[in-house]
Parts: sequence; structure tokens; C-alpha cells
Amino acid sequence: MSLKFALLGLISIKPASGYDLKRTIERSIYYIWNATSPQIYATLRKLREEGCITSESLPQRGKPDKQMHTITAEGESALAAFVREPIHASVTRDEVLLRVFLGNFIEPQDMRGELLAYLDRVREERAYLESVEARIRAHPGPRAQARTYQLLSLRLKVAQLRATETELMAFCEAGAGAKD
Repeated sequence: MSLKFALLGLISIKPASGYDLKRTIERSIYYIWNATSPQIYATLRKLREEGCITSESLPQRGKPDKQMHTITAEGESALAAFVREPIHASVTRDEVLLRVFLGNFIEPQDMRGELLAYLDRVREERAYLESVEARIRAHPGPRAQARTYQLLSLRLKVAQLRATETELMAFCEAGAGAKD
């Protein structure tokens, strides 16, 4: 359901093709909501059927026509209604946490190695997102109010990553998962 609103939000900022939307997701909201190209195109088709977007074919040289999608008034209303809904915790399906939960099914030193490798990836992701925030602050752009909320979502994700880092470091430093 949220992919629908992620796409509507991105299209409301700027009309885009499915390819453009995939690139934008990879550069901006992937840490919130990521999607494959087939998911994006299927959702765009549903949005068009629901009257939330219109699509225009733009000819390209040596390539198939490019479909540019624009949000409609109905789409803007649906997006506003979604944002107005009370904020609840999301349903979590987290493969990483499931693997940690089931960590006792492998050798402790192997699980510790997996956790340390995951800690490295968490640190890299946090550092990258912090650099994204620095770039946004350096070039705020014309949509100051939108940037305020975009930065909040980014900072919330960075805070989650920091908390994950702290817990993983404490666990590993306490010797948990070390070979007895």
C-alpha cells in the first residue's frame, strides 16, 4: 500500500517516468521504501486505473516511447488523505532481526562474525545517510517545507542505525557469541 503513496508523493514533486521513479527512489527514499521496477510499473498501472495519475507517451530516438506520469487532483486528494491518517507503527518484516532472533541455530562464533559484518554495513549506511543530509543542507533547493520533512525522515533513520550500532557493539564487546 505504501508504494502507491511513495510514488504519488514523488510524482507530485515532479512528473516522472517509471525509470525516473526507480532512480529517484534509489537516490532518496530507498531507506524508507524500496521497490523493484516491476512493482513500480504495476503500481503505476493501478494508479492510472484509479485516476490518481495521467500518463503521456513521449517519443524517444531509438527507444520505446517514454511514459511520463503526472498526479491528478484525485491523486493529490488520496495522497493528502494518506498523510492525514494517524501515524501507527508499521508492520515489520525484518529478515535481519529474524536471523538474529534465530542466532542460536548456528555456532556462536559464526553468529558473532555475522553480527560484526552487519555492524560494518550499518556503520557504512549511517555514514552515507549523514553525507546525504549534509548535501541536502548545502543545497536546500526551492521546496523548504518539503525538505524539512524529508530531513526529519532521514534523521529518524540515522537515529535507528545509531541505536542498532550501539546495541551490536555492546553485544559483541560483552563477548556474547564468542566461543567458550
